[in-house]
Amino acid sequence: MRLATFNMESFGADRHDPDALTPRLDALRPKILELEADILCLQEVNAQKRKGVSARQFQALELLLEGTPYEKFHRATSERPSGKGPGDRHNLVVLSRFPITRCLSLYQAHAHPPHWQPKTAVPAYRSPQTILFDRPVLQVEIDIGTGRPLHVFCVHLRAPIAAMIRGGKAEDRTWTSVSAWAEGYQLSVLKQTAQALELRLAVEDLFDANEDSQIVLAGDFNATGETGTLRLLRADPDDTCSPQLAARRLYQLDASLPPEKRQTVIHKGKGQALDHILASASVAHRTVDFKVFNVGLPDEVFDADEDAFAGSFHAAMLAEFEF
Repeated sequence: MRLATFNMESFGADRHDPDALTPRLDALRPKILELEADILCLQEVNAQKRKGVSARQFQALELLLEGTPYEKFHRATSERPSGKGPGDRHNLVVLSRFPITRCLSLYQAHAHPPHWQPKTAVPAYRSPQTILFDRPVLQVEIDIGTGRPLHVFCVHLRAPIAAMIRGGKAEDRTWTSVSAWAEGYQLSVLKQTAQALELRLAVEDLFDANEDSQIVLAGDFNATGETGTLRLLRADPDDTCSPQLAARRLYQLDASLPPEKRQTVIHKGKGQALDHILASASVAHRTVDFKVFNVGLPDEVFDADEDAFAGSFHAAMLAEFEF
């Protein structure tokens, strides 16, 4: 079984325009075809507003998948908290050759949302504010024919880029003070950590039901393996210091590759591994191959405007398992 993840780099405009989309189709379709995935986790898939239809539709995605094997795959997509369908930008999608038996969009279903009261906000907040997620985690249950379901979490965590502080930026969008920027950066880290906690608690629920659960987390974590975010998700025995909890650890499969081969994003000439695949022991021990498709990966800063780049600045990642 081949499972892949790919950040599509904000794929699809707000209004569907097939002609304008052609360069992106030409750049991205070969990328997903070379994966030959049985399960494909996609991030940053935008949904389009269609006249006469209340919920947004994935018209750009439909066009991308047309004529490919993925066109006939089972599909699960993330939804807004309102339950009124996908958001305009950065939706999550799972395509599966195998039947999808359950699908959930996780916001704050497991962890209590943290509260936060910035000192630099103008006007000031009178009370602590609830920190809400910008986007969910997509939890999907798939029948892969092994007698036990495969639980797949399609992930796109908040990037550690300073979030907006009320009154913290000038009209030209520059920060008015280091203090405001620092609180904005703290907020972004809080959001990422809160998402990771929500995800880890969802995994714990599955382990509570069956400690041999088949679990995979795949996507853009916006964090390298050395960060607290990945440590929280892995729950390594060295961190929990509890041998009885070792069965609940998640293995970071991309860590098996040399650092230069696991890079999924290049920023100002520096390669970073921000996309990952994590798996429970029952899945990780069945891994037979792992690849990151980063040959010729462009720099997201230096190559951003070069020839109107139409692809993605993220590399796709593929894990192969033998069940």
